[in-house]
Amino acid sequence: MFERNFTIPYYGLDMYNRVKPGVLLQFFQETAALHAGTVNIGVDDLMKRDLTWVLRRYRVNVNRYPGRGELLVRTWFEPQRNLLSVRMFEVKDADGNVIASAWSSWIVVDLKKGRPVRLDRALPDAYFKVSEPTGEPISGDVPGIEGEPDFERRFDARRSELDLNGHTNHTVYFEWALESIPDEEIAGFYPTTFDAEFLVSVKREQVSAVTKKTGENPLRYSHSILINETGALSARLETVWEIARPICFCGRG
Repeated sequence: MFERNFTIPYYGLDMYNRVKPGVLLQFFQETAALHAGTVNIGVDDLMKRDLTWVLRRYRVNVNRYPGRGELLVRTWFEPQRNLLSVRMFEVKDADGNVIASAWSSWIVVDLKKGRPVRLDRALPDAYFKVSEPTGEPISGDVPGIEGEPDFERRFDARRSELDLNGHTNHTVYFEWALESIPDEEIAGFYPTTFDAEFLVSVKREQVSAVTKKTGENPLRYSHSILINETGALSARLETVWEIARPICFCGRG
């Protein structure tokens, strides 16, 4: 188990005085990177051996979006079937209440061969010694869009959004999906569940985020991220939205 405290910055708040979803995901990523570094399995460690981590699945559940304040992010991991590394997250507010959690699965890929590598061949013994139970893996694929989409929006993958692998950071995919929904569609709602399945990496390319509403109660959308030049499906996502709770502006400067 690894823990990291964060202070939600002013630039991490949206117009409703709530932490932005992308900022929560960045907190997860930073905590995971620090944890990985303690056992020498970070991206920079693996890349020295022509290996890297690749994210395959990510599900995030948010109970409440806090305003400015302190958060504690906890993370732990477990190898499964000697191929997937499952990493869990939990977020607590200053009062110790769990406000969000996440489940993610990762593989190690040989950069030269472009193929997955078994964990016991890629990772040091320290990884296996500090692993902790993560429970049953998520089963089933993220559903794709059936029929014509309701909304579509194009984005250019910016240089500032690339990670150490030269690929668009996974947090950006969620932002593309959310931004593809018109404001009037989700007025008075906030996303409580993000489910993503990553298939093909995006580099410095233009993509289309296509979206279809699939449910009213709760409000639910399916999203596809398509690489425009090739037409390749880069990722499938699903988001679930609930009615926003009253906002407290207490302590805001």
